[in-house]
Amino acid sequence: MENEKLKFGISLYSFSDSFYTRELDIEGCVRRAKELGYTGITLVAAQSAEEYPFISDEWLYRLRDIMEKYEMEPVCWEGYLDIGMRSDRDMNQEELAEYTRNDIVYAKKAGFPMMKTQHSITPQNFEAMLPFCEKMDVKLNIEMHYPHHPHVPVWLEYYKIMERSGGYLGMCPDLSIFQKYPHQLHINQAAEAGFRDDKLKAVLGMIREKKPIEETEKLELTDVEEKFTDEFYHKFSNPSAVGELAPLLKYAQMIHGKFYYLGDDECDPCIPYEEIMPVLKREKYSGYIVAEYEGHHFSIRENEPQQLERYIKMTKKMYENA
Repeated sequence: MENEKLKFGISLYSFSDSFYTRELDIEGCVRRAKELGYTGITLVAAQSAEEYPFISDEWLYRLRDIMEKYEMEPVCWEGYLDIGMRSDRDMNQEELAEYTRNDIVYAKKAGFPMMKTQHSITPQNFEAMLPFCEKMDVKLNIEMHYPHHPHVPVWLEYYKIMERSGGYLGMCPDLSIFQKYPHQLHINQAAEAGFRDDKLKAVLGMIREKKPIEETEKLELTDVEEKFTDEFYHKFSNPSAVGELAPLLKYAQMIHGKFYYLGDDECDPCIPYEEIMPVLKREKYSGYIVAEYEGHHFSIRENEPQQLERYIKMTKKMYENA
């Protein structure tokens, strides 16, 4: 049945380089997403909304009109809980709650059925949002992002809250939790910084073979090489098992399709999409997987539209062939 099929959306955050250089404005980003074959969008409000965190109705309604113009489904308004936005202290719990309620209102006005937040909202505030979500008819989800994983203690609390929320409170698994190997742009950075080719290959081989970081000591690495080795091991040597995705899907209001670089072969050696996409099909997950390209953190030389076109082709093909 058509309503059991996965939907393919895109985060406008994927166009960060083009947006910051003013090659594309908000309408340009939505138009480009449509041209690339995506059917829905999310946006990071702190990046995309000029007046954030105090946004005018005029801006919100204009965004809604743009999405209607290009027949793009509003998937999720992505809030950002910056607990350090004050210079004198961290935001307190009531301030975080107010910040979240504001984003829920913005989501409603712009036409988004859900809003995303981070785990810093705390379980207490998360559950306290339920009556407001019901009143506004806007769902609220928390992103599970690396270094968090399905068994972090606070998430066990969140699951219980989601269970008793009637579907209004959920989560957004970010596929970075399954990343098992450094992506090519990070590897390129290491090489450009002076990581010797033979040593770099040796370290990457150890990661691939799941050898402990202590074994890299025998390589007699330089300070620069040790820095990148620590980065590689810290992030990529202990990924979550793909088998842990299926139990999360009952809480998932959307999925962040994280990726950093896809080569000409349109395969991702870092995040195991070849395993992930069959899980989504087998479990009949019918929400959005939202492409989130973050290669711009490591290189601005890449072609964003090309990367995003490769991503949707790769994931659609893997899903259809599963």
